[in-house]
Amino acid sequence: MSDEQRRTNVLLEELMSQFRTFGEGLQMLTDKMDTHIEENHNEFNEIISRLDRNHQEHQLLKQMIDDLNTDVKRLDTEVVQLKRVK
Repeated sequence: MSDEQRRTNVLLEELMSQFRTFGEGLQMLTDKMDTHIEENHNEFNEIISRLDRNHQEHQLLKQMIDDLNTDVKRLDTEVVQLKRVK
């Protein structure tokens, strides 16, 4: 084997080693990103769930306020009627 072929082989081995190292690092980054994406997905689902519960509570409070307003109007009417009777 000539000296030039040896140098070429050494260069190719060095490049292959660097690509292998790069690939391993890329795989580690991919795994880490997958973990973070999954965590973010779970947190997002929890936020959506909380928003849904908040919406339901808000609707219930609105209904309770409407019911109270109806009761106040009824009481106002009854008070007016009582005043007329006096």
